[in-house]
Amino acid sequence: MNSSPNNSYTLLDADKARLEYRQRQRNDSKRMTRIICFGLAVVIMLGLCIFSISRSFKNSVTAYNKVVEGLYKRALDDPDVVLNSREKELDEHWSDVKRLAEDKVKKTFDEYAEGKLTFAQATNINNAFSQLKGLKKLCKNEYAVVLEIENGRTKFAEAKSSKVNGDMAAALSGFLSVSSKDKLNYKTAMNEANKIEQDYRPQIKMAVNDYLCRYQIEEAREYINGFISKLDKSDFFADELERIDEYDSFQNDTVLYTGPVEHVFTHCLIAYPELCYQSPEMTAALDEDCITPSEFLKIFNALYEKDYILIDINILVNGNADGSVSLADLYIPKGKKPLVFSIDDVTYDSRKASTGMVDKLIVDEKGRVCTYTKHSDGTEEISYENEIFPLLETFVREHPDFTFRGARGTLCHTGFDGVFGYRTQSTPLEGENVNREDEIEAAKKVAEALRNEGWTFASHSYGHAQMGDCSYNYVKEDTDYWVNEVVPIVGETMIMVWPYGNHIRSGESHDYLYNKGFRIFCGVGVPAYLAYEPDGKSVFMDRKSLDGYALRNRREKYMYLFDTEEVWDPLRPKEITW
Repeated sequence: MNSSPNNSYTLLDADKARLEYRQRQRNDSKRMTRIICFGLAVVIMLGLCIFSISRSFKNSVTAYNKVVEGLYKRALDDPDVVLNSREKELDEHWSDVKRLAEDKVKKTFDEYAEGKLTFAQATNINNAFSQLKGLKKLCKNEYAVVLEIENGRTKFAEAKSSKVNGDMAAALSGFLSVSSKDKLNYKTAMNEANKIEQDYRPQIKMAVNDYLCRYQIEEAREYINGFISKLDKSDFFADELERIDEYDSFQNDTVLYTGPVEHVFTHCLIAYPELCYQSPEMTAALDEDCITPSEFLKIFNALYEKDYILIDINILVNGNADGSVSLADLYIPKGKKPLVFSIDDVTYDSRKASTGMVDKLIVDEKGRVCTYTKHSDGTEEISYENEIFPLLETFVREHPDFTFRGARGTLCHTGFDGVFGYRTQSTPLEGENVNREDEIEAAKKVAEALRNEGWTFASHSYGHAQMGDCSYNYVKEDTDYWVNEVVPIVGETMIMVWPYGNHIRSGESHDYLYNKGFRIFCGVGVPAYLAYEPDGKSVFMDRKSLDGYALRNRREKYMYLFDTEEVWDPLRPKEITW
């Protein structure tokens, strides 16, 4: 069989093609190997770079962490830390350290909230870290919480003390002042508050009365709302808010009063009747001029039951553009009768020491006025039960509807032997040896406390003379002394109360007093009396005495106010034997 030339050629070409294909495969394989090797090399290089960068960053963060931690340790017990150069560099790398530093500050203040750090330590750390620009705002915000917690912790400590002392209203208020952010005390404080709220509601009511009798309506609402916002709502608090609203309406839904305006006055009380009636040198004067604490309370309870309400004497007049005054329309709560009350000679002059009166008025830690007496045996006594001021404060807290817009009464001062029992006069009496400046400051403190309680002040002259029988020169000199020595303590007043009721209603002396600012002049008289002075620019008012003489001699005339027999103190002798 013969072979064809064409077939031979085809076989040769196929072999060649296979050879070329194998060659190309070998070449492609080598190329791929090179590519893979190159790629692996690139990946390895990139990995090494990333590792190097990561390690460098990690080393950097570790370094920053050490700086932040070092600053924390330095500041913990040092209030005067100043950043060193390395710490100052933190601001330059803030993007790297921001989270680290912020977490440290937040953790620090969290530890304070948990009780793990003291307030001083939290303060020190705040002072140190707030030097970093990046932390100023955070430190300010976080430290505000620290201050809130610390204030609450102070209240918490006070609340525990108040609870021990039986002042549950103060304890409740203190426990409720603990911040909800205080992880150490908040839960305990709320548990205590809930227990007290149920058991001591009468004290809460009395605390509300404390606001009402000073005509602090909004403060009373805020006080009750403070409980509602933190304790579970209850009918008790809702009822208290309603009572506050009713008192607000009582004080402001007023009507025009057109009847007589009673003005009663007394002197400082016979605080110790048993001592008074064993002191021959003062028995007659105190028995005639004064009443006892028991008599005072009974008289004022009778006045309250007869619907009298204390008013400020100053609301009886309106000021005019020319400096004169006009009698004002008097608007008071419906069904009430106005009562002006004043007290003469609030001096506690030295000649009366150890004869039955207290020595002086003082102010307690809560701002309330009470009395101080050092007895002949050396014992010292502080009391809230033997003088008008604390007694009346207690009475109006129990009966806040006895005062119109916080009024109490008017204290009528001389100056010849100081005020309130303090020797503030420029010329000491014989035997007196005191630091006048200290006495003045103490007297000012009493005056401020009395003013805060609703009392006003009046001149009773400086020397307590029979002013109606005195010359113009005497009246002028006496008034100047009062203005220069008493006004700096009690403040300016437009009320002049004549000693012994011996008044001057016109003439040169009256004009001098008018030019010194006096517009309301008061005398002594049994019938209620209020009218213009002859000049038509000022007014005159008579006052009815509440004293031993009235108790002994004016039963019938005073019967519409109270029965002198019913208020009589058993310690006051019925018969005069002196």
